[in-house]
Amino acid sequence: MKKLLLLTAIFVIASSFVVRAQQPGPSLKPSGAPKASEPSAKLLLEISYNSTVPPDYSAVLGADKKPAWVWVTRFVRIRGHEMSPPIGAIKLESQYNGETADVRITLLRGTSGGFDREDLVGTYQVGIGEQKTIEDLRKVGVEPFNITLLNTVPPLPPPPAFENRTKSIEVVSVQTENLPKPAYKVTFRNVSDKNLRALRVDVMNEGRPASSSVWQGEEGRTIIEPGGTGERYLGVLTSQRTATGFAPSAASSNTIVIRTAVFADMSFEGDSEPACSIESILMGRRIWLQHVLALLDREVSVPIEDHIDAARQFKERLSALRYEFNESERNQASSISQGCPKPFELARGGPEMFKLQMLRDLDEIISKRPAPPVNFKSWLETRRASYQAWLARL
Repeated sequence: MKKLLLLTAIFVIASSFVVRAQQPGPSLKPSGAPKASEPSAKLLLEISYNSTVPPDYSAVLGADKKPAWVWVTRFVRIRGHEMSPPIGAIKLESQYNGETADVRITLLRGTSGGFDREDLVGTYQVGIGEQKTIEDLRKVGVEPFNITLLNTVPPLPPPPAFENRTKSIEVVSVQTENLPKPAYKVTFRNVSDKNLRALRVDVMNEGRPASSSVWQGEEGRTIIEPGGTGERYLGVLTSQRTATGFAPSAASSNTIVIRTAVFADMSFEGDSEPACSIESILMGRRIWLQHVLALLDREVSVPIEDHIDAARQFKERLSALRYEFNESERNQASSISQGCPKPFELARGGPEMFKLQMLRDLDEIISKRPAPPVNFKSWLETRRASYQAWLARL
C-alpha cells in the first residue's frame, strides 16, 4: 500500500517524503484585487500538521503565476472518524493576492494506493505574520493544521556534493538559490546517442534521505536530446529549531545522487528500481489516454448549444469513467529486469490522478472563471489532439 501510494505521487510530479509541486497546478481565483506580486518572492507558507515532525514549507507565488502546492501524508487522524474512501493525503495550494495568501485545502482520497477523489475542505486567507488554525479539518477526522505566512529570506545552501550512478549524464553547472527556498538549479548534459526519457535524482541532507524526484518530459516528450542539456530545480529547504519553534533553513551539507537515467528505448543506466517505476508509469498513462480519448471521440461529435451545460455533462461522464486492464496487460512481464514487478501492479493508481486534474480544469470552465469564456467544443478538440500526440509519443 505504501509503495503504491508513492508511485501514485510519481505519476504526476516529483515525489518526496512530503510531496511538493515542481510545476505549479491550476490557478486559483484571488480573493482580492491583484497588486504587485514582487513581495511574494520572499513568502513561504509554514504548515504545522503533526507535533512529532517539523513543519513543512511551500512557496507562495504571486497572482500572475499558477500556485505552488504541497501535499502531506503524516497528518494525525482522529480515531473513530475514518472516511470511506480513506484520506491518503491532504493538499494545500497557496497564492498571494497582493494583501493576503489564499490557501486552498483539499483531501485526496482513494483505495488501492490511488487517489480517485479530491474533496474541498475550504479556502482560507492568511496575512503576513499571521497564524491560522484550520479547525474545519476536525470535521473530516483530522487534527487541525496550523498555517503561517512568513516573509523571510532563508540562507543559501552550501555547494553540493554529487554521486553519479550513470555514465551518460554529466553535470554542466550548479547555481545556488534561496528565494523563495534554498535550492540548486542544476544543468545536466546527455552525452549518449539516445533521447533521455526520464531521470531519477535523489537529494541527501547531511547523509539522510531528503527527497526523490523523477524528471520526465511533459506529455511524453524527451527531456534531453543526445548531446543536449536540461535544467532541474532541486529544493533543499529544511526546518531549523529555534527558541520559539521552527524556521526555514538549509542543511549544512547536501549530496545530489543521479540515480537512474531511462532512455526512449527503455534502456537505462544506474539503479533498476526507478526504471521499473517508469515502465509502470508509462503503462498507466497509456491506459488513461486510451480510455479518455475514446470518451473525447464521442464528445466532439455531439452538437453543443450551451457550452457551460456541455462541460457539466461531460464532467459527469468523465467522473463515471473506469479503467480496465485487459488480461494481456495484467500478465505482462517487465521488459526492464526480471527483478521488477509486473508493470500492472504499480500502474493501477496512475490514471485517476490525470482524471482528477481534468475534473479540476472542468470546474474552472463550469464556474465561468476563465476570461474570455471557453468555447467548449474547441476545448474538447484541442484536448483530444494533445492527447493523441501524447499517446503517439508513448
